Amino acid sequence: MRVRIAFGLAALPLLSVSAAADTPVTVRLAPQVVVQAEEIVLGDLGTIEGEGALARRLRQLRLGPAPLPGDSRQIDGEHLRLRLGEPQLEPGRVRLLVPDHIRVTRAFQVLPGAALAEAPSRQARERLEARDPSGGPYVVVAASKPEDLRIPTGRVELTSRLQGEPAVDRMFAATVTIRVEGRTYQTIPLSFRVGRYQSVVVATRALDPRSAIDAGDLRQESRPSIDVPPGALRAIPDMADLEVVRSVRAGEVLTPGVLRQKTLVRRGEIVTLVLEGRGFRITTKGLAGADARRGESLRVLNPASKREALGKVEGPGLVRVPFGEGGSEP
Repeated sequence: MRVRIAFGLAALPLLSVSAAADTPVTVRLAPQVVVQAEEIVLGDLGTIEGEGALARRLRQLRLGPAPLPGDSRQIDGEHLRLRLGEPQLEPGRVRLLVPDHIRVTRAFQVLPGAALAEAPSRQARERLEARDPSGGPYVVVAASKPEDLRIPTGRVELTSRLQGEPAVDRMFAATVTIRVEGRTYQTIPLSFRVGRYQSVVVATRALDPRSAIDAGDLRQESRPSIDVPPGALRAIPDMADLEVVRSVRAGEVLTPGVLRQKTLVRRGEIVTLVLEGRGFRITTKGLAGADARRGESLRVLNPASKREALGKVEGPGLVRVPFGEGGSEP
């Protein structure tokens, strides 16, 4: 951003005073400078060579506000010479060596957004634990992650103030005041969520749709309740014949809707059909009439007799027909 700094000063009276007791002064300004303070003075822009009152006054000459921390501002050299009153200077007394443009950058330090959120988060946890020690451990996180801030250089102090009392499964507001070298720089409003840690089931690796899972694919972890989806699995289920319905990320919290019994029999597949009754057992082959999972009913066609039998899937390629319970002889 290029702007001209408008100097709120009367330059001519300052520089036209008698300087008989002063040594010659040379104002030598740099094309690029970094400033620390909120206001720019002429001494920040380079070197002022000389002794006496005139040199001291020139070093402290105010030129206007500095840019925001980390930002830059450009000063026009010709404009600066005119404002300082170079045509009126007593010959041999003050010499101005000013570049055409001077870029002024404000020094800064980065305040991490995590540091902004930590102060009120810690204060809220302390209040919750004091009010109900047995209800924890509590977790307090910012509703939206605060951005890192550029602030002036110097010693930083953060003071947080909660708006109301924090409570589990509710949001609350807070403000964080930033002070640099004892001076208030900025106050940031934030919102927070409160929860508890709870044990849930997560995927240990990425899983593709319809992929089978085994014991090494799932584990239990402690997660903040505010980050847990409704109905999250609290215990690892019996993984016999289980598969995932959709893609699952490594570390994702699982819900019952993500898992299902995998298909054990495919339509048109040749399956083993078992017909059992009191004192007998018949085993034959048949064609599955549909896809089916464990425990689902399935009609199986006997290719030889062209008769159908209704049974239940008991395993991969295995269908059992209880005799006298709605099934028919194969």
